[in-house]
Amino acid sequence: MIISSTVPETDYAVYSAATSYTLGQRCISTVTHRIYESVSASANVGHDPTDLINQFGAVPWWVDQGPTNRWALFDAFVSTQCAIASPLSVVLQPGSFNAVALFGLDADTLSITVLDRPGGSVIYSYSGPLEASQPADYYEYFFDRFKPQTDFIATGLEAFNNSQITITLTKVTGPVKCGLIALGDMKPIGLTEYGAKVTPNSYSFIDVDRFGRTTITPGANTTDMALTAKLGIAEANTVHATLKSVQAVPCVWIATDLADYSPLRVFGLGTPSLSYDGPDECTVNLDVKGFI
Repeated sequence: MIISSTVPETDYAVYSAATSYTLGQRCISTVTHRIYESVSASANVGHDPTDLINQFGAVPWWVDQGPTNRWALFDAFVSTQCAIASPLSVVLQPGSFNAVALFGLDADTLSITVLDRPGGSVIYSYSGPLEASQPADYYEYFFDRFKPQTDFIATGLEAFNNSQITITLTKVTGPVKCGLIALGDMKPIGLTEYGAKVTPNSYSFIDVDRFGRTTITPGANTTDMALTAKLGIAEANTVHATLKSVQAVPCVWIATDLADYSPLRVFGLGTPSLSYDGPDECTVNLDVKGFI
């Protein structure tokens, strides 16, 4: 679906069966679009890293080190950010979609243009700064640190089978970064009630030795979410089918798209339950395990 991109796939040389790889040497595959590192002290020749037997067999030759920079945008993990000197621009033709979400952003401005077909009419356009500070008073305005917007959601787009989307991120100083671009079919599962909760999680390793000394090894952070939503009985069958269809499928779960509630948008796996509370009302209880 990638029509063009300013991100080259040149992280390392492409794997060659004729090359003798040394311990720690890396290569990429243009088939899987992933980076592999040689883990053998012996000459590593003719062992295709995309063959799983060469990663997990009795004699491992390669370790998967993650996606290439170009494909880090699409690997279903926010923490694997694509990073490039400004601007970062991609043109995609994914087919029909009615919503787009971006996570793990580190940029100054964002521009999105959606066409109904390549070279066709504009059906959605957005351009603006990624600024979310919104100071509450003068002290915060002058002295609090800048709070950039790290995610963006666009919903309610018209769906066309041949849609094309252009996403451009810019930054004045330093590389532009983006962790995830998600395009898909947004479906309602009810009206979120007040009381939705988010739980920040840290995968840092904390060790306390027998003398009480604490060592902290920093790790990635994620956010879990729990919410309750209400819906009418007439919608229950459709919502139940939607929730069944995304079991074990990483999704963007949006409790609300209001800017002040940005933590209530999480990419991860949902565990829902549906309760029938009366002749006209149902309740969805949803727990979302956020992805790194």
